[in-house]
Amino acid sequence: MTTTTPEALSGLWRLVRFVYRWPDGKEVAPLGSAVGQLIYLLDRERPGRMSVQVMSAERPPLDLQSDASQALHFRSGFAYAGQWSLDEGRVHHDVDMASLAFWEGARLSRDVTLESDRLTLSTDEPSPQIPQGGYVTLLEWAR
Repeated sequence: MTTTTPEALSGLWRLVRFVYRWPDGKEVAPLGSAVGQLIYLLDRERPGRMSVQVMSAERPPLDLQSDASQALHFRSGFAYAGQWSLDEGRVHHDVDMASLAFWEGARLSRDVTLESDRLTLSTDEPSPQIPQGGYVTLLEWAR
């Protein structure tokens, strides 16, 4: 187990897995096969900056003439950026801008597990895809 420090999280991460997991072990990949990147930058004078993008790798071609196609593309991923901080095994993302407007100005907190070059961020907060909750969201990243 690697000690979780800002320096250990700093840098570029690529998405390995994005799932919702229920207590009975059932898992759902809300975007199907997903791709993404997470960037943590350090700044000694103020909180660090962060950016995350996650999207389905299986998106059909976009038809700009179709409202349904545009809506499907909008729902096929998310992105946000802002400041980040680390506190007792949790990383906090203070969102400045986001593809989901209700995330702007929000603090999104994640439990952190860091093992060698693998980073897992998890939360039990409901997601816009399945708002009723009852599951843990897991995003697994690799260097």
